[in-house]
Amino acid sequence: MTDTKEYRIGSLAAVEAGEPILTEAGGQDVALFMCRGRVIATNGQCPHAEGPLHEGDVEGTILTCPWHGWTFDLESGACQEDDSIILERYPVRIDGDDVFVSL
Repeated sequence: MTDTKEYRIGSLAAVEAGEPILTEAGGQDVALFMCRGRVIATNGQCPHAEGPLHEGDVEGTILTCPWHGWTFDLESGACQEDDSIILERYPVRIDGDDVFVSL
């Protein structure tokens, strides 16, 4: 079993402003998205070809990678082009205006 660590990775106000955010935690890129009123944290790089997911488009719960157009459901991590690929998501905790992620 691996130990997880919690990192403060941003402010709720910044995520609520609407633009996805790229941040770093524990040496790893983490992307933050607002999805249906919830903050979702994912790996910052596309699992298909390592594209910058924070630069992608979000429509409803679907995130489209800007490099090749691959799409991921932010609520489940499922890839619509290849069901064997899952976008890694991380547990999020909100405390006031602080957004924390566990890795």
